Amino acid sequence: MVVRAKLLITTALTLLALAGNTNAAPTSYAARVLADGPIGYWRLGEPPGSLTAGDSSGGGNSGTYSGGVTLGQPGFHGGDTAALFDGRTGRVVVPNSVSLNPANITMEGKIGWAGPNGLQQRIVEKSSYAELAQYGLSILDDGHLRVEIRTTASPAVNDPICPGWAPSTAVVCANSVALVAKGVETHVVATFDGKRIRIYLNGTLDSETPAGGNAGNISPKPPPSTGSDLGIGNQAGRDRPFNGVIDEVALFGKPLNGDQVLAHFRSQLAEPGGDFQYAVKFVCGKSDQRVVAPGEYFTAINVHNPNEKGVGFKKKFAIALPGEKPGRVSKFFDAKLGPDEAFEIDCPDIFRRTEANASFLKGFAVIESPLELDVVAVYTAAGGTGRVETMELERVKPRRLGGGGGCKPDLIPVPDAQGQFCRIRDGRLIVTVRNQGCGDAGPSVTRVDFNSGTVSQPTPAIPAGASVDVLFPIPPGCFQPDCGFKITVDSNGQVDESNEANNTASGFCIG
Repeated sequence: MVVRAKLLITTALTLLALAGNTNAAPTSYAARVLADGPIGYWRLGEPPGSLTAGDSSGGGNSGTYSGGVTLGQPGFHGGDTAALFDGRTGRVVVPNSVSLNPANITMEGKIGWAGPNGLQQRIVEKSSYAELAQYGLSILDDGHLRVEIRTTASPAVNDPICPGWAPSTAVVCANSVALVAKGVETHVVATFDGKRIRIYLNGTLDSETPAGGNAGNISPKPPPSTGSDLGIGNQAGRDRPFNGVIDEVALFGKPLNGDQVLAHFRSQLAEPGGDFQYAVKFVCGKSDQRVVAPGEYFTAINVHNPNEKGVGFKKKFAIALPGEKPGRVSKFFDAKLGPDEAFEIDCPDIFRRTEANASFLKGFAVIESPLELDVVAVYTAAGGTGRVETMELERVKPRRLGGGGGCKPDLIPVPDAQGQFCRIRDGRLIVTVRNQGCGDAGPSVTRVDFNSGTVSQPTPAIPAGASVDVLFPIPPGCFQPDCGFKITVDSNGQVDESNEANNTASGFCIG
């Protein structure tokens, strides 16, 4: 579901300069989230002892910590620290507001689920009444994600996934197909567009569930209505507590599309310093006829910010001299553009910035930014008549700094629905290896260290979001009486992963 002249090209991807966020250092992940206009964004990165969960969206929807919440925990990709919820009383309560009552919605967050507690654990939920969810994203005891949306449809139709609701209540529910593994960082997103629920796990579409007869907008419960606050890590009123770590919770008053969800997931995997860089050729001034044809040359570099908010970036200039001699390289100069603004870098700017005492220059203008921009160069040349004789346009493609393209595979061993790794078929242990990253993984080796010996098996290439089962013969004598083992995926380290620390898991089979 994720959609994947000389030159005239236009590129338009989101770029945002972070401002006013005191919860965590600005990151490419946060920039991506904020660029899509959240109605609430709780990074949960406050220092221990804080009472307020700040809203980094600028919407003023800050919340209050209470109960068993431990701040300052190691954060996931793209965040400094996160919050650990104890699975009993921990919660963040965000007061009801007009902005938290959208017609459609996207719910997003990163979780490290610690396992079942006998309850449906809320990641984020807004209650329309004391007992009913207006919208919510939860995890069930078996590891499935659960999405609940109450709509304005009338008459209501019974939803088979959410039995037990009042017959007059129009509700749309959906469960994920895949399970969330315990103790594994997972990026979770659910969207509702009035017609269907979509669930995404680690940037990949997991499932689509039609709303059927309950299609419609989300049932509003704006102020001054009571019993309709937002809860993070729990319900605002009753206890349906989450057990584990939550980080980077965001709500959007619209359904994000698959490309946007994938962009959020990918941005957290970017290498440090993984900005985009553009190297734009310039030719300026009156030729002395040594290296180019006689005439006067002009370069105009157009830079466009297609975002909803302002952006900061930087530029520098490198002069190229004839005879394979390097020229002077200027320092970086800061630049910024407001929403949808554009400016031009032209020859007078280049002469001024390079402080060159010359009438003719060739070289490169280098632009670096956190995300992609529209960068188009316009080249013109005039001959002896002074009139334009040639004109060409070139869209400049970015290169990714820091390598890796910002998107790598991530291999993990996946447990069963009960969080266990003991699955035996015909005397062999079944190990499920999943690529939860956004890049395809090449062939690798998976190793299982049993009590009585070690077995390694080749593992085929795994596309992003896919899984494979690898079978391991159990060495004789492992059951004494139980058979313990340790699984290591990519045991030879031949796959360049975004996270090299989550490749192992331990388990045992009862004899």
